[in-house]
Amino acid sequence: IDGLPATALGLAIQTTVSKGHENATAENGPWMITLDAPSFSFVMQHACNCALREEAYRAYITQALNGDLDNTPIINHLLKLRLKKAKLLNYNNYAEV
Repeated sequence: IDGLPATALGLAIQTTVSKGHENATAENGPWMITLDAPSFSFVMQHACNCALREEAYRAYITQALNGDLDNTPIINHLLKLRLKKAKLLNYNNYAEV
């Protein structure tokens, strides 16, 4: 958590306490980082730990690829519809539209 400002640590502690860790403190942790915009942004902008930034980034970009949030079938359907539209308009692909 080196590099994170006090605001980020306070936000992480609020999240941690809300999840049942009543003894968590901004100084000693444990800290819960989420993929919500404020928490994620603080980590990406201020964290000195490259591994932490990478873990947060990978979790953020893959959050809609797993479990209940998996939107892969929807994306595939949209891509097929876009290609169909392009072909109907005599384009080779949707980018040309």
